Amino acid sequence: MITIQDILRASAFDHSEVVAGKKGLSREVKMITVAEVPDAANWLRGGELVCTTAFFIGNKVEHEKEWIESLIKNGAAALAIKTSRFLGVMPKEMINVANHYDFPIISLPHEITWPIVIESFMDFFMNERMKIMQLVEDVQNSLINLVLENRSIQTIVNKIANLAGNPIILEDARLQTIAIGNIDSEETNTCKAVIDHRVSSLFKNKVLQSPFYKDIQKGGKNEKIEMTVRLEDEPQILNIMIPIFSNQSLYGFISLLECHKPHTPMDLIILENSTTALALQLMQQYLYEQTSNKKTIALIEDIIHGRIHTQIVFEYDFLNINWSNPMAAILIEFMESKKENNNNIWDRSEEMIAGIIKNGLNKHFGQVIIGNNGSLYSVLVSFSPKQIKKVTPLLREEIGKALAELENHYGKGKFRVGIGGVYDKLDKVGRSYKEANSALTILKKFERKGSVLFFEDVGIHRILSMVSDSEEIRDFCYDFLSELIRHDQENGNVLLDTFHTFLLCDCSIKETADKLFLHPNTVAYRIKKVKQIIKHDLTSPEFKLAYLFAMESYQILKN
Repeated sequence: MITIQDILRASAFDHSEVVAGKKGLSREVKMITVAEVPDAANWLRGGELVCTTAFFIGNKVEHEKEWIESLIKNGAAALAIKTSRFLGVMPKEMINVANHYDFPIISLPHEITWPIVIESFMDFFMNERMKIMQLVEDVQNSLINLVLENRSIQTIVNKIANLAGNPIILEDARLQTIAIGNIDSEETNTCKAVIDHRVSSLFKNKVLQSPFYKDIQKGGKNEKIEMTVRLEDEPQILNIMIPIFSNQSLYGFISLLECHKPHTPMDLIILENSTTALALQLMQQYLYEQTSNKKTIALIEDIIHGRIHTQIVFEYDFLNINWSNPMAAILIEFMESKKENNNNIWDRSEEMIAGIIKNGLNKHFGQVIIGNNGSLYSVLVSFSPKQIKKVTPLLREEIGKALAELENHYGKGKFRVGIGGVYDKLDKVGRSYKEANSALTILKKFERKGSVLFFEDVGIHRILSMVSDSEEIRDFCYDFLSELIRHDQENGNVLLDTFHTFLLCDCSIKETADKLFLHPNTVAYRIKKVKQIIKHDLTSPEFKLAYLFAMESYQILKN
């Protein structure tokens, strides 16, 4: 991009003076034209440096104002005017309008001719264009070479930071940080603080809620956005963010922070032309991760089915898995809403979720294998038989920490975790996996169970999971509850829910009232009606358990 500020370096402007609109010197200029007729603005394409003597304006203020506004409206970049030729002094009204719109007006000496101005402009313009083209070629070649050499994303981002002379931040499409490039090995405290604030959740949420980001989500391809990073008692720092697109997909954003110096048009060119190399590297990384994940899922499938002599297992021998050690299974579901799931937006959520889960578990267990099929993450944890008594407490601790971190990133209630039993032999890992799946299924049907469920804590639901004939469960359920169900359907009452909570509270009126936020008298009245409807006496432990089993079954059947 060539600006008015750049053009002022051309020889024809050696004795010129910017008399208005100085804040607009960063406007892009694309061509030059001479306008010596009142309706010249109607023929502008946009981006012109308009040259004139303005002999046709006269001394009427309204004509001066209307003419300069017409130039601005039709996209002129700036006005170069020989005031001494006809106007004598630059009219105040024109200066006021130009300052209001940050529209540069350049005063030229009367002796200079338009052919000289045009020739000087074109020579300078073409030279600058050649420099820009050379810069673009150099930037693209150097970055593409790094991609071809399979250098890391961090190396590429560091290179861009050095070229631009300012810190660079690379993020995925959900604004999760991929890499930060600094031009110095030791940044100032202010710069570090600015970078920390820039990658904070507070600033990211500001971007995510912006019209710029929302438009991109809908398929728009905005070129860039400029936002300021504000720190207390520190000057504002400009942040320039440019989206990275490839094959109609958004791969992320590259941002420049003006920590060291104001950005130049050349810096923007560097930023814009680095997106191709970054998109290639991100795409390559994404494909590698997908291929690796498919292999990991295949490995998990073989292990849980007892196939430890297959080709895929042989390929993963470098993981140093001790096949004499047992494994426990964990299933984690990420409940990302359909609204959030956009196939045209790539992010690193899968990689980040897997990393958070794996990091804590790796501290205690010899091997952790994790793969995902969409939103479902399968985890196998290998441990020494000597550890068996410690495995469950360690899993409770580390899964709890991982879940807290995941919820911090993605929001509460977005994850469910089912954990299978811990057994002393590897051939039981398939059983552990089934149990983890059962625990996860129960969590989906019973929200009151929370976010994490160990199979050993399943309780009565374990019996339900063992019954393969759903019709038998249905018949049992309706034998005990059909009258209550009919009563609620006909009267719109809530006897079933009250009765269920009453049973879970060991038939305590007070505890039931507390759980349901009701007055004890209300609960007592409802339970009295329940006892009038059901067929059996609740003082019998046998029937109390049967009704609880029937209520839990009914909840499953409803879902």
